[in-house]
Amino acid sequence: MDMLNAMQTFVAVAENHGITAASEKLGCSKAIVSRTLSLLEERLDVRLLNRTTRRVSLTEAGNEYLEHCRNILEQNAEIESRFAEKSLEPQGRLRIAVPVTFGSQYVAPLLPKFLERHSKVQVDLHMSDRYVDIIEEGMDLAIRIGATGSDSLIVRKFAETSHHLAASPELIEKMGGKPKDVTELKNWPSITYSLRQNAPSWQNFRVAPDTIRANTNNGDTIVTLAEKSVGYCYLPTFILNKSIEQGTLVTMLEDEASDTTPLYVLYPHRRRLPLKTRVFIDFMVENFSDL
Repeated sequence: MDMLNAMQTFVAVAENHGITAASEKLGCSKAIVSRTLSLLEERLDVRLLNRTTRRVSLTEAGNEYLEHCRNILEQNAEIESRFAEKSLEPQGRLRIAVPVTFGSQYVAPLLPKFLERHSKVQVDLHMSDRYVDIIEEGMDLAIRIGATGSDSLIVRKFAETSHHLAASPELIEKMGGKPKDVTELKNWPSITYSLRQNAPSWQNFRVAPDTIRANTNNGDTIVTLAEKSVGYCYLPTFILNKSIEQGTLVTMLEDEASDTTPLYVLYPHRRRLPLKTRVFIDFMVENFSDL
């Protein structure tokens, strides 16, 4: 028997609370619907429905199987949609929310490649380090580092980055050398990131307020201040890399004070996802690994 067709028939009966209504929705006779249900129950060796002359109700097994069928049918529809879209061309305006430094250093340099591949897509790159409500603000997707910020969005990881402590060589010399463990940082001036949602997992102490020399919501600004020896910082490697390569910042406590942080693409819905959004998500996964 055609199991997908049987599942569709079962779901139609369950959602329409009867064989007559289901047959009208499916465009087939009541006899076919009834026969399909009987064959399905026979194959599964379980009763899915309690039938009376007036109504149909789900058994406990039927309720469990209904959820299973819905998931299978949704996945099948998604696969069919993706193959159908292969003959289409993505088009339209794609609105993307992305943190400032990651957007300018990593996303923007890749945009020419994406736009050349998809000539009918126009990109609005909204760069901000604040939390952007993509549904409220009409974004198609957002790129987030670490915390996703919402349980209502679909989340797809596309890379990982690591966070490290760093300070200028001058500050390290002034403080008498690199700290031997994180507890020594209580005596060091610090620069903090005001938008951080979670404290680092290695941080067994809270930064004393009187050691915070500057607090800002932008990673590039933190780097500039750290290079000027205002204090130490704790930032992702994709922000620190250039300064480390140039020797203006030096990492500290690499074994003790570092965290791996996932990078995510977030979008509102999995079903009927616009092709322009889907190809950009695939593009991010294709072009990134770890940073």
